[in-house]
Amino acid sequence: MTSFRVIKNDRKTHARYGRLKTKHYEVQTPNFMPVATQATVKTQSPADLKKIGVQILISNTYHLMLRPSSAVIKDMGGLHRFMNWDRAIITDSGGFQAYSLTDLKKITDDGIDFSSHLDGSRHYLTPETAVQIQEELKPDIAMCLDVFSAYPMEFLQARIAVERTVNWAKRSLQVKKKYHYLP
Repeated sequence: MTSFRVIKNDRKTHARYGRLKTKHYEVQTPNFMPVATQATVKTQSPADLKKIGVQILISNTYHLMLRPSSAVIKDMGGLHRFMNWDRAIITDSGGFQAYSLTDLKKITDDGIDFSSHLDGSRHYLTPETAVQIQEELKPDIAMCLDVFSAYPMEFLQARIAVERTVNWAKRSLQVKKKYHYLP
């Protein structure tokens, strides 16, 4: 079970120090999170990362779903085992990359239709598939699919993006409840 508790607040700045407890590790916050885009922090081994005090990594659902695939990682025992990392891992939803790495994309209320930046193959990422993929990856914390909003943006476009993101978060929660038998 993941939990978070605030240890100390600064009354003047409202900064806070806390502890995020995950299945794999207790992370002090705030904390620097290196990005392990394709399940690795470039040029750094897990031992090197531990040596410099890294407590948590963020890995990318989009890249992992395309290569090697969430099914391969699931068959290998999940992302922790695949990466040889016994500390905390967060996975993002993949939405930013689906939006930003391809010109051939279409965002609707249902999800994001896009072409892979690797081979042009077509994919459809919905809140439900983002949860499913991340369930196969088995991170400590998974992010729900959200709409990436470019800057600048007209007010109406921003409102639509926020409303889609809220709707997608609700849909993600429903799927997550089914996986974990939550009320």
